[in-house]
Amino acid sequence: MDKPLVSLVICCYNRARLLPRTLESALAQEYHPVEILVLDDGSQDGTERLMASYGDRIRYHRQENQGIAVARSNACRLARGEYIAFLDDDDLIPRQRIPMLLDALRQHPRAVLAVGDLAVIDGEDRPTGERWMPEDGTDAARLFERGDEAVLWPRVPATPHTTLFRKTDGERIGWFDERYRFAAEDKDFFARLGRLGQVVYLPRVVSLYRRGHASLTGDNLRTLSSQLQLFVNHLKELGPERSSFRRRLQWRILGTLKQMLREGASLDSDRYMREALEQLTPGGRMEYRLFSIKNSLRQIGRRGG
Repeated sequence: MDKPLVSLVICCYNRARLLPRTLESALAQEYHPVEILVLDDGSQDGTERLMASYGDRIRYHRQENQGIAVARSNACRLARGEYIAFLDDDDLIPRQRIPMLLDALRQHPRAVLAVGDLAVIDGEDRPTGERWMPEDGTDAARLFERGDEAVLWPRVPATPHTTLFRKTDGERIGWFDERYRFAAEDKDFFARLGRLGQVVYLPRVVSLYRRGHASLTGDNLRTLSSQLQLFVNHLKELGPERSSFRRRLQWRILGTLKQMLREGASLDSDRYMREALEQLTPGGRMEYRLFSIKNSLRQIGRRGG
């Protein structure tokens, strides 16, 4: 059987300091044929000069800064591969990532998305011992019939750097939603992809996720607001037959609203909070109001102290 071309897509923005380690990790992949495609979203830190040193080993494209959702969509359209795997510009990947996930999709032809696990590394590439999903002593793949539920509940670590999917399926759902300019564009994409079919999870490490440095989603309130927008948008898409999942999303909405209150947000300052509150059950809205009162009293107490 001929091996399909896989596009390893890296969207970058002002990460010239970390990008070389990421690129060397990509170039060390054992799978062939693979194209490495870098889309630079308007970096101003010398990334363009850095990329010139790689010659034709890497396809490099640069655009004016338009945000991560637009960058990911444009990069996917440029990709020539039958399959697409993402790699974030500050992370690393094991050499066997692509064949592991590709094999999972081949063994489960109804699956539209293969997801592996991630292990955390620090700023010096040292493993911290953390994983997204605790090891259970088996490498057996797990299949989830409701792909969107697996992503949004969540039951799998569906992030750009842990996944593999067919380009044609990305085209079917229209790539990334540009409304998610700051965060949650990836979860929205993978959840919409999951509506097309099954998700297969492989409990093996396919990504080395870096912590301990500045992140594009470092603004916690902005990230939480995007997450809230994500849950509300997908809740509105659910039919009456999916009442169980509706309750789960309402629970996640309530939890996110509480987190935003702790961070100092209010219904007056965030329109997504107001819209999200309307999606809760009467009991959920009551719980939110009680929590809001308690949170306000705590804030007054701290100021008084």
